[in-house]
Amino acid sequence: MSLAAIASALRGTRASTPEVIADVIRTLILRGHIDDGEPLRQDTIAKWFGVSHIPVRESLRQLTAEGLVQLHSKRGATVAPLRPDEAEEILEIRLTLEIKAVSLAMPHWTDAMLDELETLLSEAEACQSIDRWSDINRHFHERLYQACARPRLLNLIASLNANVERYIRLLVSQSDYRLQAQREHRAILASARVRNAASLAALVEHHALETAVQLRQFLLRHQENKLRAEKKRPLRRSA
Repeated sequence: MSLAAIASALRGTRASTPEVIADVIRTLILRGHIDDGEPLRQDTIAKWFGVSHIPVRESLRQLTAEGLVQLHSKRGATVAPLRPDEAEEILEIRLTLEIKAVSLAMPHWTDAMLDELETLLSEAEACQSIDRWSDINRHFHERLYQACARPRLLNLIASLNANVERYIRLLVSQSDYRLQAQREHRAILASARVRNAASLAALVEHHALETAVQLRQFLLRHQENKLRAEKKRPLRRSA
């Protein structure tokens, strides 16, 4: 399926507003349909959505603010490169905020909410789709601290999640990280059920730090493989 067809399917019946265009391009990047460093040509995107360049430029500016796109004065827009240091920093910041949010949310947890987390984990362990697993993974974390009743704190965490999601999707798609994450999620839920705040904070920290370590190692290998592939490409002869 072509990128144009995938973009059309993702848009569905929604109007081609800058927000919708940004949402579709974001999804294409997060799901790996457009690789890091690849160009995002305004002419091409405008044709996908049947719009002028104006809403496309607005959507690209929005994605630039989110860290997914880079705008260059002469080369136009490209997908932002994957950076191990950036991913590690985002995860470290998110860890601090998550631990605070979980501690605030714990007094408001109900057995029904914890049962919902159990259902999410069972679905994650059974599903085959990387996209669906990534959605469940994000929802598990969000549901864990949603009851903290701190809207600004939740918005900060959501912003960090958006910035790191494509790193996590790439890690899940090409490593055994998924199995490790599921084991760690089970341990987090078990600690949550007994309301052990100290144990829960330690498990959340361990989960985040392990993810950061694996992600750094994976991205370094990814960059090395990419450089090797580029060196093997035959040089184009000038006309």
